[in-house]
Amino acid sequence: MIEYQEIVIHWSDRISINSAHDVEQSDVETGHVLYQLYGDHPVYGRDTLLYIGKSTHAGNRIKTHLNNVFGRVNNRSVSIGESRNYDGSLEIPESILIANHKPSFNKEFLHDLSSEAKQHKIIVINNGNNGMLKTCCTNYWWVVG
Repeated sequence: MIEYQEIVIHWSDRISINSAHDVEQSDVETGHVLYQLYGDHPVYGRDTLLYIGKSTHAGNRIKTHLNNVFGRVNNRSVSIGESRNYDGSLEIPESILIANHKPSFNKEFLHDLSSEAKQHKIIVINNGNNGMLKTCCTNYWWVVG
């Protein structure tokens, strides 16, 4: 029998972010969280998953994104994900989510997981407003031995 560690992520409703001011006025300034950024993409279409990230200061991190490549994206929104049953490194579920969904603006973890995420079998369960994320995904294909 295969035993998996479950990491349950609860995703918030998406918040429209037209400017850094929108981020300041929202509930985005939460603690150690994952986030999904959505927007229009010239190849993949309107309102598509563009980026998955993690941060201890999500509001500041999203403002940084807006000052860089996301500043030229239309129809931007963000969803914040928190895990109430997991207090390990968020790089583990982040890398699993990126490797499974391949958001077009991510560079790291598109083809491989973080080394920590390969140590044992993990299933990431996406609850709430998971947007374009699968309801669950695993690291099954990358686990060593």
